[in-house]
Amino acid sequence: MNWPDATLNEIQSREDLAHFLTALAERVRDGSLVVENATTDSFMDSAGRWTRSMDGFFKNVMKEPVPETPDWAMIAAIFRAALVYE
Repeated sequence: MNWPDATLNEIQSREDLAHFLTALAERVRDGSLVVENATTDSFMDSAGRWTRSMDGFFKNVMKEPVPETPDWAMIAAIFRAALVYE
């Protein structure tokens, strides 16, 4: 899979995901990444809604169907999307 965010393309393992998530948290803390969902409940709600509706993202952006089995990069994409999905 070729994600539009090159950072996601580098995630191949659990350790890669862990590094991505800690780096993402640092970007939120230092203000270099502005978020729409700053509270835990709004973040979790957004993650659930994006996951439920990711068919549209895959159809329009990825140009392929949603994979049946998620990989580490897809989990990272859900976290990333949940920060800004409204």
